Amino acid sequence: MRQFFSWRVWGAFIALAVLAVSLKVVLPAGARSDTQNIGPPLRTVQFVSLVYSVKTSNTFAVNGGVVTGSAEFILDGQRTMHVYQGTPGEITCADYTAIGRCVVLADLLGDAVVWFTLVPVETGLKVVAPPIVALLDGGIAQLANGWLVPHANVIDRSCDAETDSLTEFIRDYGPQSTTIIDVSTQQITQVKCSPSVTATTTT
Repeated sequence: MRQFFSWRVWGAFIALAVLAVSLKVVLPAGARSDTQNIGPPLRTVQFVSLVYSVKTSNTFAVNGGVVTGSAEFILDGQRTMHVYQGTPGEITCADYTAIGRCVVLADLLGDAVVWFTLVPVETGLKVVAPPIVALLDGGIAQLANGWLVPHANVIDRSCDAETDSLTEFIRDYGPQSTTIIDVSTQQITQVKCSPSVTATTTT
């Protein structure tokens, strides 16, 4: 009886030891995996438009990626986008109060702005954006900054060397490239791997 009790006790100790070792191995591995997956938040770009002018409240600002106060982005004579306090947003367009200097990219839920960013407009009504890091289903491209942007069926690829496809371009030149979003079509229409373009292909 005493020997039977002793084996049960030792068995319990062994089981606890195995459990402790398993937790020690599994939990840190999971924590490392979560850390490795940390990146910019994914932001769906549903809407792209030139902003004619911006009207703001006296307290309008974007601090820590969140709006305080409120603003109206006047897009044209019929459309105005309202941004309220607490809306996630970014502004990289330096002089956003000047007429026609910025483009708004936004994620919308009906007429409500879920997220927005104001960026400078380039010649030809274009937006220069970070590289494409992945092509997703439904004609969506994921950019290095987390934007999820629709892309055209045919995309110009401007580079010093020709590539057979957009996938090959992303693989070979992605980190050094820039992405061009056409405001009129609200889609990615071009990728560039260097300022000096000697060859242009399409996919």
